[in-house]
Amino acid sequence: MRDYGTYCLHGASHKLNAQFMLAHDPGISDLPSDMISAINNSSALGALFRLSSNQRSLNTSLERLATGRRINSGKDDPAGLIASERLSAEIKALEAQSRSFERTYSNANIADGYTSQLSGLASELKGLAVASANSGALSSEEVAAYQLQADNIVASIERFTGSAITSLEGVSLPDDGNAQVQAQLEAARASAQSVRSGGANDFRSGNFEAAITAIDSAISDITTSRGTIGAYQKYTLEPQLRSNEVALVNLSESRSRIADTDYATETSNLARAEVLTAASVKLLKIAQNQTGTILDLFG
Repeated sequence: MRDYGTYCLHGASHKLNAQFMLAHDPGISDLPSDMISAINNSSALGALFRLSSNQRSLNTSLERLATGRRINSGKDDPAGLIASERLSAEIKALEAQSRSFERTYSNANIADGYTSQLSGLASELKGLAVASANSGALSSEEVAAYQLQADNIVASIERFTGSAITSLEGVSLPDDGNAQVQAQLEAARASAQSVRSGGANDFRSGNFEAAITAIDSAISDITTSRGTIGAYQKYTLEPQLRSNEVALVNLSESRSRIADTDYATETSNLARAEVLTAASVKLLKIAQNQTGTILDLFG
């Protein structure tokens, strides 16, 4: 028979009684060697501690899987939280800047649309001037009809020029570009106005060469203004928007690596925590039942 020592049933005063029982009852030799106390059940306390720890792990995994975020509070990862918040601020700033560029790009498209109409009208006006210059084959009535068409075209040019200048308010062209484009459009309008009825280059005056020259000048001014707006879109706005898109992708990926849940890892953690929690509950029940063996010692 192995010597298991003495059993402490209630304190030092029971030491001799325990030794007497061990000497006279051979069945006691089959009990476990760990001390059994009716006051402190260390096994149950240990099992309870492990159960609480496993439950915290289980709750953490469930929260991360439910929210999709690895960092849900500062205690999850203080340094990671600081880094992810800084990245979030940068992302917000880039998104705001991109929206501003997109609005400017849209306004530039509007301005380009107006100047495109002006370009088409100016080309039609030149066609009328060239047709009217064929005075040998046209009657005065036909020239007057051409002049009527020219007057309507000039009126449209005046209207679209005002709209184009107004649309420039939403576009910030570099190097005082807005003022330059506005001056070009106003010059084109003045050139076109010279060929309307009563103007210096009225078709009925027969000064067709000057009329064509004035219209060519208007076409040149309009196309130059369109080129200025288009260059700003192509070489300033579009590269900046592409750059912001790349930066947003990279920053979002960096933030995701820091703050978002890795589902492959977290589902494994969840399965482990579920098994350990179930095992801890079972072990706690066993440990709590150990105190009952003290009563069995009294028969």
